Amino acid sequence: KKNEQVRVCPRTGRPVKAGKYRWVCWVFPLAGLLSLIWFLIRVTPKPSRATYPCQRLAAPLASGFVVWLAGILGSSLAYHKAKRLLGQSRWMAAAVLLAVAVGAIWLPLAVTQAPPAGAAFTPSDAPNSPIGVAQGLHPGRVVWIYEPQAALWDGATDGWWEEHNTSQSAVDSMVSRSLRAYTGEPNETAAWDALFRHFNRARGLGDLGYRAGEKIAIKINMNQDTGNPWSSNAGMPSPQMLYSVVAQLVHVVGVPGEAITIYDASRYIGDPLYNKIRSDPDPNFQAVRFVCSTTRSGRQGAAHDPANPIRFGNAAVPGNARAYPPRCVTEAKYLINMALLRAHQLFGVTACGKNLFGSIYWPSNGGWTPSPLHSFGGRDQAMGSYNCLVDLIGHPHLGGKTLLYMVDAVYGARHQNAEVMRFASFGEKWTSSLFISQDPVALDSVALDFIRNESKATECTGRGVDNYLHEAALADGPPSRTFYDPDGDGTRLASLGVHEHWNNAKDKQYSRNLGTGDGIELLVPSLATEDGPVQNVTQGTRYDFISHAIREANDGDEITAGPGTYRETVNFLGKNVTVQSKNAYDPAVVAATIIAGPGQGVVFANGETGQCRLAGFTITGATQGLYCRNAWPIIFNCRIMDCAEAGVKLSETDVRVPTLINCIIAGNGGPGIEMTPATGGRFIKYNLATILNCTIVGNAKQGILGSKPTVGNSIICDNAPTQIETNGGTVEYCDVQDGYPGTGNIDADPRFVTPGHWVDAAPSIPLVWVHGDYHLSADSPCIDAGSGQYLHEAVGADIDGDSRVSATVPDIGCDEWADRAPDSP
Repeated sequence: KKNEQVRVCPRTGRPVKAGKYRWVCWVFPLAGLLSLIWFLIRVTPKPSRATYPCQRLAAPLASGFVVWLAGILGSSLAYHKAKRLLGQSRWMAAAVLLAVAVGAIWLPLAVTQAPPAGAAFTPSDAPNSPIGVAQGLHPGRVVWIYEPQAALWDGATDGWWEEHNTSQSAVDSMVSRSLRAYTGEPNETAAWDALFRHFNRARGLGDLGYRAGEKIAIKINMNQDTGNPWSSNAGMPSPQMLYSVVAQLVHVVGVPGEAITIYDASRYIGDPLYNKIRSDPDPNFQAVRFVCSTTRSGRQGAAHDPANPIRFGNAAVPGNARAYPPRCVTEAKYLINMALLRAHQLFGVTACGKNLFGSIYWPSNGGWTPSPLHSFGGRDQAMGSYNCLVDLIGHPHLGGKTLLYMVDAVYGARHQNAEVMRFASFGEKWTSSLFISQDPVALDSVALDFIRNESKATECTGRGVDNYLHEAALADGPPSRTFYDPDGDGTRLASLGVHEHWNNAKDKQYSRNLGTGDGIELLVPSLATEDGPVQNVTQGTRYDFISHAIREANDGDEITAGPGTYRETVNFLGKNVTVQSKNAYDPAVVAATIIAGPGQGVVFANGETGQCRLAGFTITGATQGLYCRNAWPIIFNCRIMDCAEAGVKLSETDVRVPTLINCIIAGNGGPGIEMTPATGGRFIKYNLATILNCTIVGNAKQGILGSKPTVGNSIICDNAPTQIETNGGTVEYCDVQDGYPGTGNIDADPRFVTPGHWVDAAPSIPLVWVHGDYHLSADSPCIDAGSGQYLHEAVGADIDGDSRVSATVPDIGCDEWADRAPDSP
């Protein structure tokens, strides 16, 4: 080693150590060479493979390598030739070759810049220009359900499909509402019966509903599933949506589990879906079959049916233009097509038509794979050209057996290989939607309009994205003049449905909505239900969720919620309505009427005024129990407890002042009330709030933090590390542990009936607050220690309905002491 030659920097004279990462410079050449070899091996025998996703990934690396190598060789040759010419004093020729050498290096840098993105798809047909013949019980009808309470994922915590990230109850409601809206029937049983009877009548089988033992196959889109565990943001179907459909079939229709098959013959079906069905102990759910590409872990490998070939209308399709469907489909009487909402890198969009790619087998062209069809319907092919999707939609055992078409859009994605994403067109929120129809062309037309309206769906590009919809709508005389006859019986397909594009992205109106034609009807049904626990008393309508009632309410409406747990974020959306439990003055009712939404339990963030009221709820389990920004509602007789961060978070309330009355704010992981001021340059905006007769105890941080509140007649104790830490404001006639300056304030044990207390649960776990009964004992120093100036005209009683106005001097805290047996709030 001592004799090893040391490299020296010619400028500084310092020794230069050999870097251990010298190999890194060879990564690009090696990757480029391997990509070139792979591309040539795959594409040379079959040029159509150049459109495959793997080849589209390899092609830029391969071409970049070729250009780079040509530049290096060209520059080297020109440089050496220039040196010889300089030695011969041939100055002009040498200068030209030196310029060539430099250009040979520079040119690849310019050539290998990424090409500009393709232009967004623009339909060739004008808006509201329907073609084809509408299909279904209600011809051309597509139902769209948008339910923000379904998709709750924060984008980081666990997988989006986990139960705490996707609400099963919200998804169940979406499925139920969509079925009832599509059929126009009052309940699920009648809705399913209407679907089955229409299906059988349309096929000349008589006016028949579902008969016991008839088999149903459900086609799901598992394009991304290779058998490995899902990543947290994987673009897969929703387990909750699949479970809801199976539950409807089992519990409402009466389909036995052994008659239900869930399949994608060309892909694997991952554990989140499989386990969701199997987690139900009902024997019917244990008997449901899963059919996929591989026999493994309870799944069955798909088998094709050679007796029912799919004959494609273009002789250039490989395999003598024939493929074969799965036996699980040919043996079923009905099919449910459950697609996803995505753009597609090859076809521009993937919905119900493209979902059938997981149903085709090629005896001599790769088995269960859609690859041989990738050259027969791509997004860049001309309008009026043959499209293989028409043959699939029109085949008697595929589209011909489809009872119901669905697009699971709980979590949309950029394209078929991408992770789920929030859509800009949905306000940077999850799509959280479901679309259903009995017209495959109409449903895919609507799905395409939603995708092309999404700025992030950049793969929805090309001149022929909706070519298959034109061909399918006009299958009896298509623009391509193809004779579509997928079962080979010599009869040309009839129209498979109706196609058109909406009038604009804001109104989303189709010709049947506008009354201008017999095209598509996009139906967005009311959120009302027949017997929901939430009632708009003013309008006489019922709902399953509080947020549904608010969305359809008008200013001044009164909404009541029955006892139960509402797993939703209740956003008032700027509406000045009153939302209350059945009895806001009965602690037992308040304890039983629970808002347990993720993130923020209740939100006021759209300028709600003092005419907006929330009363009589327990708000718990959220990150922040109540969030108020730039609004001034009145919140009274609520228990805001056991939230991960602040019980109440106030922001931008420097002018408009929210009011909290008779509220118990306890056991939260942050401050009881957090109102940190906003700063910007030299300016500070202090939040304001009015806090009256509240009991703020046992919060893991301050009782009240920040800004300049007005606090009266309230108890603030047992919070850590301090009780009140503000920038000013007024605190009067309050019982504050350790004292606080202000008129009428005391520092005394409030003498609750049962005091709450902190416990050390475990060495590695923070202290836990154990709740007590916050009624006052007969000897409490808070009795008759308040002030009438801090009584609010909107609320004249305490948490039990005992009058404060009649008292000579009101008490401090949420309870006005009365000589009766206590009951826990």
